[in-house]
Amino acid sequence: MADSLALSGRQAFETLFLQGWRSLRFGLGLLGAYTATHVLGVLWSRRYLPPGPFPLPIIGNFHQLKPLPHRALQEFHRQYGPLITIYMGSRLTVVLGSPEVVKQTHKDQGDRFTHRVLTDFARISLHADEEGGKNVALAGGKYWIKARRIFVQELMSKKFITTHAVPKIEEENWSTVDAIRELGGKPFDPHFYLQRLSLNIVFRLTYSLRFGRDEITQENSKFQELMGVINTVVKIGGTNVMANYIPILKIFNFGLKRRQIETVAKRDKVLFQMLEEHKRDLNLAKPRDFLDVLLTRQKAEGLSDREVMLIAWECITAGTDTTSATMHWMTLLLTNHPEIQRKAQEEIDRVTGGRPVMLDDQPKLRYTDAVIKETMRLQPVVPMMVPYRTVENIYVTSEGCQYCIPRDSQVLVNGFNMQRDPKNWRDPDTFDPERFVTGPDSDIEIRGSDAASDPHHLKFLPLGTGRRACAGYALAKAELFLQGATLMQSFEWKPPPGVSKIPMGESFGIAVSPNHFEVCARYRSEAVTAPLQTGGLR
Repeated sequence: MADSLALSGRQAFETLFLQGWRSLRFGLGLLGAYTATHVLGVLWSRRYLPPGPFPLPIIGNFHQLKPLPHRALQEFHRQYGPLITIYMGSRLTVVLGSPEVVKQTHKDQGDRFTHRVLTDFARISLHADEEGGKNVALAGGKYWIKARRIFVQELMSKKFITTHAVPKIEEENWSTVDAIRELGGKPFDPHFYLQRLSLNIVFRLTYSLRFGRDEITQENSKFQELMGVINTVVKIGGTNVMANYIPILKIFNFGLKRRQIETVAKRDKVLFQMLEEHKRDLNLAKPRDFLDVLLTRQKAEGLSDREVMLIAWECITAGTDTTSATMHWMTLLLTNHPEIQRKAQEEIDRVTGGRPVMLDDQPKLRYTDAVIKETMRLQPVVPMMVPYRTVENIYVTSEGCQYCIPRDSQVLVNGFNMQRDPKNWRDPDTFDPERFVTGPDSDIEIRGSDAASDPHHLKFLPLGTGRRACAGYALAKAELFLQGATLMQSFEWKPPPGVSKIPMGESFGIAVSPNHFEVCARYRSEAVTAPLQTGGLR
């Protein structure tokens, strides 16, 4: 009886083992078949695509892009060439990494690179329709043409910049200088001061709003309300972004879309309130700010209140982080390179004679201007342009081979790679403003849609190029020069006691900023002899 039970137990075990083995073999067979199908599918689909790293199922190459995508892509360019293919989840993405390739796409075929990629949250936030979002950067079709035309004609005109924008920029610059001077040279984090500077400029130009030093710390102030809106939109906009590329992740959203809609509704309520306030006080003959200008053109252009609101709001979202991050990098680089700092200050002192820097000084302050350009080359705060979407097959030649960028592909322009490529620049990883003063690169300027078509100029694109270049680049150039030159004129930037050099770590976000650091700023009273032109602002 015992032998019989042992035999039956052994037979049961063998049966279970065989069944398990068959199931395992079947599962391994399915996995092998899926893997083989995936590999063959990728190889077949890439016959005419640019080269690139092999993608994994479902996630594509996402695992290879963290934590700093622009640097990961730079390594891919070194391995595979200036034109590469990656997969962001299931989304085929072609990355352009040389001025020669960008010339073919954005200059020779510029009319084919006007469509944008919209995330799920962008569609909600910008109330998108079939033409795209209701702003300038992510709009499409006839609406984009109209919105960009208004933006450029009104906000980027020479008259607006010189008579309306520059005086406000100068006042805010010197108000910030006064605030930093009050610190008495003690170590501090410049991020707060530089962000407030940029915020006040764009809010004054757009809404005639300004936030004083005391108001920033007050509870329930207008500043706290608006910053709460901005921070909430940014936070929820960055939640589960990968679900746009890996759809299966949407099952983990757990009410995310509802929260996104609620967040946008709260933002719109605040913005509509400001819109109504402007309507009540509007003087058609004397607009105070960009929102007033939009209201004066609203009827003639056929703009809804929501479209007016979103075009104005874009000035805030596009014009704050990028400018403040550039100045953040500049102060860090000047602190680590005192000899470059001294050379710029000597030039400023010689030209200004102690008076505040003015926009008209820019042609005479070539080295000072070069410091700003070199900051933007070495540490671009937007290392990759806003993604494009192709609506037809596009053919591009790279390194003697012709490749096809298929319809409905995502296209990225890797400006970081072009601005750090030794084929384009001498000692590309060195902070050397002199390259923009003498030598073969001295004729390169910060440009946008008017950039020259030759690769020599297309290797430096901090504000983009082609039809979708930064619409506000004329104002951005003026603001960057005035901010940068004023900060160089006013302070000697030094590391805190006991620190020889500040680390150059990066934080990837809306703009690529340096990791938080502290610096000492000694006020150069011997160089700024005229009274600070703060306009009484604090």
